[in-house]
Amino acid sequence: MRRRLRYVVLALCVYGAVLLVTFPAWLARPYLERNLPHSVRIDDLHGSVWSGHLLLLFKTANHREVFSRVYFGFRIRPPWPGRWGYALRFTGPLRGHVQVAFGPRSVHLSDLDVRAQATLVAWVPAVRGLGPRGALRLTADRLILGAGLQGQGQVTWRQAALVSAPVSPLGSYVVRFGLERGAIRYEIHTLSGRLQVAGHGRYAVATRVLSFTGDVFGHDLRLNRLVQNVGVADGHGGRIVSFKAPI
Repeated sequence: MRRRLRYVVLALCVYGAVLLVTFPAWLARPYLERNLPHSVRIDDLHGSVWSGHLLLLFKTANHREVFSRVYFGFRIRPPWPGRWGYALRFTGPLRGHVQVAFGPRSVHLSDLDVRAQATLVAWVPAVRGLGPRGALRLTADRLILGAGLQGQGQVTWRQAALVSAPVSPLGSYVVRFGLERGAIRYEIHTLSGRLQVAGHGRYAVATRVLSFTGDVFGHDLRLNRLVQNVGVADGHGGRIVSFKAPI
């Protein structure tokens, strides 16, 4: 009787191990989609929770869906003992890589380097009407998201353009940002271009209020006429711009 019981227990353990190893990824789909924006969805999910791939679909301003293939693999992250996570690799319109680790109340991102055309971010309501174009790149060594924001990174926007701007492209820019509890502080600098922008600001996550103070200068005649309608003169041909508004 005891031998039979041991065999039953052993069989249940083996069965449980097989289920754990082959746990299908599609069972985790509701959890994955829960916090995604309405214009982003998951499709064609294959593999197990340990490794696999899926399609990430983005609905752009003109209601066209574009996708990126995401490959994922389970990882135990040594820098944060006790946390588990995944290595993600993106191919397609959104491409790059990131390591994601999960803590009790936070998500840790490391080795982040993703690139996309600016048209892809048109699913964000705040920029949908601007019609952004150009090449975007987001990099960061380590970011902590959740109850407490920490980390630093930068966004580079090259050959930046807006659908309503009288000149295209406007230029290339870099935004360096730092995460702090409840807010994102940033500084923007012009790398090159006819529209010169330099300044700093803050985005409050809870209230979604964006603030900015800086200097804007348009080298092109048409840009200069546009710039003259904002801010106040800085005494050097540019304009001092300052605002604080919800987005």
